[in-house]
Amino acid sequence: AIIASIGVGTAAAQACEETQFSSKNAENYLKAETELMVNENPAGALVALNELKAQELNCYEEGAALQLGAAIKIQTEDYAGAVVDLETMIARGIITGDNLKSTYYNIAQLYLTIDNKEKALEYYDRWMAQGGVPDRNQKWTLAVLYQQMDDFPESLKWAEQVLQADGAGADRSVYDFLIFLYDKTGNFAKKAELLELLLARDPSDRRLWDAIA
Repeated sequence: AIIASIGVGTAAAQACEETQFSSKNAENYLKAETELMVNENPAGALVALNELKAQELNCYEEGAALQLGAAIKIQTEDYAGAVVDLETMIARGIITGDNLKSTYYNIAQLYLTIDNKEKALEYYDRWMAQGGVPDRNQKWTLAVLYQQMDDFPESLKWAEQVLQADGAGADRSVYDFLIFLYDKTGNFAKKAELLELLLARDPSDRRLWDAIA
């Protein structure tokens, strides 16, 4: 999904007046793109891309090479390398507008993949600053990430939104997570409210009676 949203074959910086490849560089680029997208051969694509990068590139060609390089690295599970390419494209103004918003989200997912929670949250914040609106599952991801970072108030903010989205029939794991967060943040009245809701669903659960007491 990230590869699809990155796209290949179209890259242009605001400050770049070039709009096309030279004939030789176009041949190398097309070869790399074909190896990746048609032949599903990322190793061959990387060889062709390195041949392209060995040539003198205009700004348009350089942007396209970075874009394709990120896609290749994702295919080969070099997620840290893909992040470097994407961040370079952002810094050089190659990715702008709505593409910038989606790229921030993609980078957050890549940082999650390599278990860099701090950077993942940083790019989630950038994504939302660009107008990204988390859905229910993304809110759950944010809640879990902040909990893992021991930022319990922020985790609670997102977890409450998950419960609101799920309604009273939410999975027990959502209730248990919120009860844990209410305990960590000292919101014992809200903790008791949730325990009573769970008790109404399962009056035979002795542990709930004990917890409420």
